[in-house]
Amino acid sequence: MTDKEKQNEPWEASFKDEQPSQYSRSEHRRKSKRVSMTVGILVLLVVVLSFVPVYNYLQTLNRPENTETAWTTSSSESSDTKVTDRAKESSARAASKRAAKASSKKAASEAEAKRESEKEAAKASSETDQESSSSSSSQEDKQYATVEAGQGAYRVAANAGISQQELQTLNPGVNLTNIYAGQKLRVK
Repeated sequence: MTDKEKQNEPWEASFKDEQPSQYSRSEHRRKSKRVSMTVGILVLLVVVLSFVPVYNYLQTLNRPENTETAWTTSSSESSDTKVTDRAKESSARAASKRAAKASSKKAASEAEAKRESEKEAAKASSETDQESSSSSSSQEDKQYATVEAGQGAYRVAANAGISQQELQTLNPGVNLTNIYAGQKLRVK
């Protein structure tokens, strides 16, 4: 055999184990796929973990400020006690919502009755005196809306067909972020 025959052709040569930096194309592709998958999973994990605090912050912004829940941290309390406390709390909330709805309905009916009596008084006074009718018509121009349970300033303004800014100008001195059920706001 000659030296040329002993020498391997390039396609027959294998990679040396001593040099790990030399890979075949397929091995290089496998390695890069593993790296890209690992990076993708890590990016996804970071996105999910960064979403959790943002979600919790948004939840705290949407909670009403006046409800307070007291959670005890003692480990001796049984789960039955926690369940009954939650049930009591939810029934108390439901009762307060029902009471707020009833009071808002009652306030709305009282306001309606008051408007009707004002209209009748205005009609009677217009028959007797024309000047008093002009002053009563200016009183009729003022309209009030009663805030119902669960409504905010935006909903009251939208129901009246005005903007929140107009609602604020019609009600100076009223903090529209802290309105409550049964409160009367001027809308015209």
